Amino acid sequence: LAAGNSNSRQPKKKKKLHRKKTHQGLIRYIRRRQVTMTSKRKSNMLSLLALLPTTSAFYVPGVRPLTFSEGDEVPLKVNSMTSIKTQLPKDYYRLPFCQPSGGPKMASENLGEFLTGNKIQSSPYTLNMLRDKYCQVLCQVIPDETEAELLTYHINNGYHNNWIIDNLPSASLGLNDSGQKQKHYAGGFPIGFTDTSTEEAYVYNHANIVVDFHQYNPSQDGFRIVSFAVEPMSVEHRFLGGFVWDGQSPDGYTKSLDTCTDNFHMDRTQITANQVVKAGVPILYTYDVMWQESPVAWSSRWDVYLNEDHMVPAQVHWYSITNSILVVLFLSLLVVSILVRNLRKDIAGYNALVDLTDEEKEEEMAESGWKLVHADVFRPPTDHPMLYCVFVGTGVQLAMSTFICIAFSAVGFLSPARRGSLMTAILVFYVLCGILSGYVSSRLFKSFRGRKWQACTLLTATLFPGICFGIFLFFNIFLFFFHSSGSVPFLDVLIVMAMWCCVAVPIVFLGAYFGYKADSIEYPTVTSTIARAIPESSGIFDPRVAMVFSGMVPFCAAYVELFFIMSSLWMDQFYYVFGFTFIVYLILVITCAEIAVLACYYQLCAENHRWWWFSFFCSGSTAMYMFVYSVFWFKSLEASKLIMTYMLYFGYMFLISFAMFLVTGMIGTMSCFFFTRKIFGSIKID
Repeated sequence: LAAGNSNSRQPKKKKKLHRKKTHQGLIRYIRRRQVTMTSKRKSNMLSLLALLPTTSAFYVPGVRPLTFSEGDEVPLKVNSMTSIKTQLPKDYYRLPFCQPSGGPKMASENLGEFLTGNKIQSSPYTLNMLRDKYCQVLCQVIPDETEAELLTYHINNGYHNNWIIDNLPSASLGLNDSGQKQKHYAGGFPIGFTDTSTEEAYVYNHANIVVDFHQYNPSQDGFRIVSFAVEPMSVEHRFLGGFVWDGQSPDGYTKSLDTCTDNFHMDRTQITANQVVKAGVPILYTYDVMWQESPVAWSSRWDVYLNEDHMVPAQVHWYSITNSILVVLFLSLLVVSILVRNLRKDIAGYNALVDLTDEEKEEEMAESGWKLVHADVFRPPTDHPMLYCVFVGTGVQLAMSTFICIAFSAVGFLSPARRGSLMTAILVFYVLCGILSGYVSSRLFKSFRGRKWQACTLLTATLFPGICFGIFLFFNIFLFFFHSSGSVPFLDVLIVMAMWCCVAVPIVFLGAYFGYKADSIEYPTVTSTIARAIPESSGIFDPRVAMVFSGMVPFCAAYVELFFIMSSLWMDQFYYVFGFTFIVYLILVITCAEIAVLACYYQLCAENHRWWWFSFFCSGSTAMYMFVYSVFWFKSLEASKLIMTYMLYFGYMFLISFAMFLVTGMIGTMSCFFFTRKIFGSIKID
């Protein structure tokens, strides 16, 4: 939000009035201003000032700025190590790295950070504002055989360090294929590399820490950090004069190194040998600190992280939007040209049938059409009506919570600066939207004349959350035995259970209470006692064929943006183009609704009155294509041979696909529900 100033008019009569105005937004800032006005214009001027408040604010993605003076200590923290090959985050201090004096200390974390595998701790690295450091000795570690094998294993599996300064994640500085330095802002930096010729592992034991700062007010001694990058290097250090350090004596911290140049930062051209990982071979850890002034303001420091320095141009996302809009236009033209034209003709013909004689009616009744199923179209589903109501109610809950989360993210309330905020928001909004799921499932089950309303409500409150919690708990136990930091502590598991049992379930029952108290849904036609026989259909009119292929259209409308979402989920990439996601989500809703209505119309014309589950599966089959797409996309991870990696990926992708099945299926059901009520309410029934 750019700063804004409003100038008020000053009337001739002098009468001072002091008012206090509050501007509510992302940043709350209060200012006092004196306004002089006449009594006649007093109310009008107050209304104008309410619309144009005087503020001096800027957008901050979730945190307040920290200002450092020259020489102030700047804490550097370490997060869990991550690997896209294993998908198992590991504790930083599980490997033979230097530890701070007194041991590492945990940083305060929220529930979302624990659920997403973050484990932020203190580090031994010392940084002081505007104070460069040259080849600073940190510590020396002599790994034993077990530690050497463990470090080699993590290097071979592509684990990355994730350091944090002032809530900014570390970017990685490296060389591209042409030998030029390139900065990558997501995923941290690697802990080492493997020589493909000798298959030996080398550890990055030196780090060039480059910190960009911005002086927001040149007249004051205050600096803010706006960027942070690490250039890792592997150097086989040697002391001058052949000094051998035991890693304990203070002399090792003051002795000069033969591999470093005094008052010059480490450069790759100085490296003569890399630090190999072997048992009994000492590893000397060092680091440089470089401070660089930057014109980037603190409020804009996340921009380069989110757009990856324009690595993925915005035109790609616009291509995705254009592709989706074309699909919607194509479907809309089909709906207008086929449905609207045919329905007008059908309704006019059916209504004219009422004025005919009995002999003429018998001749006309020999024809086929969707009116012939008017006595069966609103017959409750014969197969699992309670499960159907549960699916529709859960789909409403998921759809609304997803819509709210994407909307809040699009306007900036949920950002990467607040780690775990998106996960926390998903849990909170999902729980609160439980009142909608209880209401919808109860009203629908009541219209089906179901009697076991307690069982329906309980199943609505426990089916999908129970599946999610069961898979989560199963994986959490395995992650614990794999010593992964992704294993959620027992206390946080209890918090999730308490949210589910003590908050989510009662809210669903509350919604069900209002649903059962409401009047039953009235249908425009009367359902007959005996169900009408359904004629056999073949080809594209076969319901099974329609249910399978209908989901292809909504999937084609969203698959481009799905690629970026998958990369964010599984490849440690930042994803913050929620504005595009919001548009794609709306387009997905529209396409699901249109394809379900179109398929439902042709099934009714074929005298198939069983449209309840049919409409759900027509649009819900979009999730099937999403899961098939995730199977092919899995190859891009270059996953390790760990069975746990496959279990994590396909287990959570099954959950995501199942949630999408419920959301898209609900959209198809609701669309066909209103469609059938509308068309059968427009004809005259004898």
